[in-house]
Amino acid sequence: MDFQKLVTEILETGMTQTELAKRCGHGTTQGHISAIYTGRRGDSVGYVLGDALVKIHRRAMRTKIVGSGNGSASDMDVATVVS
Repeated sequence: MDFQKLVTEILETGMTQTELAKRCGHGTTQGHISAIYTGRRGDSVGYVLGDALVKIHRRAMRTKIVGSGNGSASDMDVATVVS
């Protein structure tokens, strides 16, 4: 799993690294998020943090897809497929 890409896409929604760290919980710090974002951490992300990032990414992309359009049926269909 490319966690660097997940973090980048989450941050592109406007969430800060500090906010993302708080949402991940389990003692995750802004420094952890920064290390993933810059590639210093590589793919060595533990299960709990990785699972949290996947879930946050899924929600963020669903919100981005649905919120980006005019609420058309195609936007809703994409959101349904993603979830």
